[in-house]
Amino acid sequence: MTSVAITGEVFRWARERAGLSDEKLAKSVSAKLEKIRAWETGKEYPNFQQAQKLASALSVPLGYLFLSQPPQITIPVTDFRTLPGKEKASLSPNLQDVLDDALRKRDWYKEWRQQEDIAPFEFVGKYSLQSKPESIVHDMRQVLDVPHGFAEKIGTWDLHLRQLVQKVELAGILVLQSGIVGNNTRRKLPVQEFRGFALADKYAPIVFINAQDSTAARIFTLIHELAHIWTGTSGISNPDFISDGTETQRAEKFCNQVAAEFLVPSELFIKRWNAHQDALDNAQQLAIRFRVSSQVILRRAFDAGFLSFDEYQESIKSAIKASKPRTKGGGGDFYNTLFSRNSRRFTTELLSAVSSGRLSYLDGARLLNTRPGKLVNAMEKTR
Repeated sequence: MTSVAITGEVFRWARERAGLSDEKLAKSVSAKLEKIRAWETGKEYPNFQQAQKLASALSVPLGYLFLSQPPQITIPVTDFRTLPGKEKASLSPNLQDVLDDALRKRDWYKEWRQQEDIAPFEFVGKYSLQSKPESIVHDMRQVLDVPHGFAEKIGTWDLHLRQLVQKVELAGILVLQSGIVGNNTRRKLPVQEFRGFALADKYAPIVFINAQDSTAARIFTLIHELAHIWTGTSGISNPDFISDGTETQRAEKFCNQVAAEFLVPSELFIKRWNAHQDALDNAQQLAIRFRVSSQVILRRAFDAGFLSFDEYQESIKSAIKASKPRTKGGGGDFYNTLFSRNSRRFTTELLSAVSSGRLSYLDGARLLNTRPGKLVNAMEKTR
């Protein structure tokens, strides 16, 4: 079979970007390790079928492998992440594809709303990073209809998250929750790379939550990303209360403050913190009351002056050690998963467009990352 002249430098760039070693890539495409190294150095070339397998395994368009040099891939939103050991974070192919998918959804939903002559949302970008966090929290509570003490009446963290998502979507914000790219279970989204992102569009605001994370962490990420929506700061986030002594970016710190005040109001927190009790015991008990993580409670205690920096750091380490790893559930109901990954509100609006003939079944299925045949049953589920 005829060989095709791929560019070794681009091949190496794509492999490193995908986070694959020579050995893993060889196994993935069923090729000998010596062949992979020969292709990467330009000593040999793969045939066309092998090149297709390489492009698929590396999650890049086949045409990229024939470029004279690696392409310059720009991030379409601000990158607020601070990742350990990296001066500047880059996007993995998985994160890039998830972000592109959300942008396609945003573009369709925005056009749909504008065609329907629906007014833009006033809360998007209503505040700035110079605003008081308490002012933003007050406005968020009004828009979302989430009063003080909301979580204290809820039995579980899962129910807290579900009810918050329902409130957010009812207000018009699309919430996408997924731990994989599209419906490809082999392409998981590591929490170490990102926990979520926000697209602060006046007509189609979107929040994405990495479903590989724990439920408590996803609750915090949801509100953190809403703070980005309210301040009009689209971007990729990895909100974390674990400090390594370096300064995190201003926007992330600010959105953490807003999220913490929303989920654990300082007035209620100060009343319920027991100064005569061990910090970790305090945190675990209040985490149950507010349905958040112990780390969030400990951060509130540090900000309130109840813990010194050293006490806070030690308590955080203990809280992480004591926390249970996230249990992996089963696949669940297909249509519940479809609505969760694509936003129930978005899916409902899209299916309405398909049903009325304003959008084809094929285009609708592509936007939902499923097959056209699944749309008919999905329509029944929304009725």
